[in-house]
Amino acid sequence: MKKKLRSILIFGFLFATVALFSQSAEEKLIKSKKAAEKEIEQISNQISKNTKAKQSKTTYLSLLNSRIAQRKKLISDTDIQISITENEIEKNNKKIDEIRHQINRLKDSYSELVVNIYTNRKKATWLMYVFASEDFSQAYRRLKYLQSYADVVFVQAKKIEQTNQKMAQEIALLSDKKQELDIYKSERSKEIERLTKDEEDAKQILKGLKNEEAKLKKRLQRKRSDLAALNKKIEELMKKEIAKDKSAGISKSPENVKLSANFTANRGRLPWPVGQGRIVSFFGNHSVSQHVQLDNTAIDISTVAGENVLAIFDGVVTSVAPATGLNLCVLVRHGEYFTSYSRLGSVKVKAGEAVKTGTVLGKVANRNDDDGSQLNFGLWKDGKALNPLLWLLKK
Repeated sequence: MKKKLRSILIFGFLFATVALFSQSAEEKLIKSKKAAEKEIEQISNQISKNTKAKQSKTTYLSLLNSRIAQRKKLISDTDIQISITENEIEKNNKKIDEIRHQINRLKDSYSELVVNIYTNRKKATWLMYVFASEDFSQAYRRLKYLQSYADVVFVQAKKIEQTNQKMAQEIALLSDKKQELDIYKSERSKEIERLTKDEEDAKQILKGLKNEEAKLKKRLQRKRSDLAALNKKIEELMKKEIAKDKSAGISKSPENVKLSANFTANRGRLPWPVGQGRIVSFFGNHSVSQHVQLDNTAIDISTVAGENVLAIFDGVVTSVAPATGLNLCVLVRHGEYFTSYSRLGSVKVKAGEAVKTGTVLGKVANRNDDDGSQLNFGLWKDGKALNPLLWLLKK
């Protein structure tokens, strides 16, 4: 008995665990799809706004590639949903077949009972069966048997009714699942059409960039020059700030040490410097087109003009200065670390001002040049540029 009870408990636990796991997996899938849909919507809005601002083909291509990646993710998640739903439909069909067989067995059994009652339907037959008993005790037992026989017939009829209801519920559930499957397949088909169009657009842009390579190289050279000037200015400002702290004897103050430690502890969890935007130029050496490379000491985030630029961590503004070709630049110190925010059209802070995570430093400039409205965001330590993407929250 104990073994049987233990088996039942183990089976129940396993069933509950599988059910919870399936539910959790489905919730994650729905969450993942919603996130991809939101990303696609934001990128589409950004493409639309930046197209009106006559953005460059390289910026448009980068945004388009981001949208293509999200579309592929959405299609992949929908494929998983389709597979799960098809499996559920198959299980439903099997369950309905089992219930149908169960109903047939119950009906066969019920038919036998009804035929038996009909054959012996005369009341006298039942009475004779009772009165033919040898004694009162036997008569009582026969009477109870006849009563229980009638109960069995009633119970059997009830079982058939309940099982029919169960089958009706499973059929309704199956119908719902089939409708879900149709919706998922329709969504997938539409998303594949959009993906195909985006991929075709990307091919055309790449083709156009190849034809404009000379022009692109010239523009890129100007960008390299502007970034080099910015880097030189940032390095000079950082050295000046560090030297000032050393002379004052506060470079290793408890406040700076604690701030540096907190900044380091938040690697990979720091918020983005803008609420919306996509990276169009990555850190380090990367391809801009087939034959054009750019070595970037920061990241360029394409966003919309007037977007708020936010401090990614607590710190102190060390300088606010104009940068050649990059509008205004704000440099913020976080202990041993520095963050730079360039291409700002307006600034809301001043040098020496303490800022908190999320403090609005200024707004992205409204630029109608080839790059469009972008934020150049850099991260530094000990005069060395770090890859900001390794420190920011993953999108």
